[in-house]
Amino acid sequence: MSVLEKRYRMLLRAYPAGYRRERADELIDTLISDEPSTRRWPSFRQTASLIRGALRVHGGSTAARPTAVLLWQGLHLGAMAVLALGVLIGLDDIVDVFQLGGFSAPLNVLRDDGIYLVMMGAALVALVAGRTRTAAVLAVAAAVVPTAISQYLFLNSLPQWWAPVVAAPLIIVGLRRPADVPPTPRANAVLVTAGILALHLIPAGDFRFVDTTTQIITAAKVLVGAAVFLWVATADQRLLIAVAPTLLLGTLYQLSNSGATWELVLRPDAMPSLVVAVLMVVGAIVSTRLRQRTRA
Repeated sequence: MSVLEKRYRMLLRAYPAGYRRERADELIDTLISDEPSTRRWPSFRQTASLIRGALRVHGGSTAARPTAVLLWQGLHLGAMAVLALGVLIGLDDIVDVFQLGGFSAPLNVLRDDGIYLVMMGAALVALVAGRTRTAAVLAVAAAVVPTAISQYLFLNSLPQWWAPVVAAPLIIVGLRRPADVPPTPRANAVLVTAGILALHLIPAGDFRFVDTTTQIITAAKVLVGAAVFLWVATADQRLLIAVAPTLLLGTLYQLSNSGATWELVLRPDAMPSLVVAVLMVVGAIVSTRLRQRTRA
């Protein structure tokens, strides 16, 4: 086996195991035949093509019903991403509370934030572990039980309060997944969720600073982050389904805190997020249907 072939086979490990068993040798033969015998590394173009191909296969492009895979796995990934984002926001808020003097009243912090965070974390762990029914029960409980104990998050309509409210219906609907649609592989689901969280960690809020240099750096970070996400998501379009519910958290927060509906037009972090979420879901479904029709 040549050095080039070994490196191609390393790239092919990005594909699902079943796909590699069926197609790896055929792909290697095609790739090797197109390269000069002296080349030792895959070209950048072929590397990018192989990675995008792997993303498409993970997204269900080779499945018998790619649209069904897109929708059902996208719902599962969306529920996981929403819970993970809620946990992340909750952790950040607890850190802020303790930095502002929460150590003087730790029981109050536990009552207002801690119980909610623990229950959301438990729902997320159950969902990652494949215990979907348990995750559904825990998500519903996370929306009800902590609010009965303390209404701090509910009265302020904080984004983390909306996380289990948004995730619970997605998990419950996911229980009706058709038998011919495979569940999302755990490692792939965790990777997708981490990517969506990384998207939300881009510091877009720095646009508010007056300093021009900060605004330019922030704009560059946003553009690069958005470009990377779109490059991945246009190949594995489940991400377009999965990221949509996470964008709703900010919209729901603004809807609950706006005195009048028309004020939302002036709030750039509210309605545009909702519009983007809807457009991404519609775009993903339409493009997948068109590809399925073309393949047929």
